[in-house]
Amino acid sequence: MPTYKALPRFTTDLQHLTPVQRRRFRDVVQESFVPDLRTGMFRPGLREGRGFAESRSAEHANPHVSAL
Repeated sequence: MPTYKALPRFTTDLQHLTPVQRRRFRDVVQESFVPDLRTGMFRPGLREGRGFAESRSAEHANPHVSAL
């Protein structure tokens, strides 16, 4: 049983990736994200950059997350 729910925004973004990008995404999730998730400590390369977060602050894709 999955412990997550893929939101429409994620599914749409994933579909727009090229096959190479999709493969890279899958590799990073399996080799970096999942192990870091298990330890509770995310390496700096997986953290969202401040500029990225600020660029999306006007978007409210997830109504449960407040804008910065």
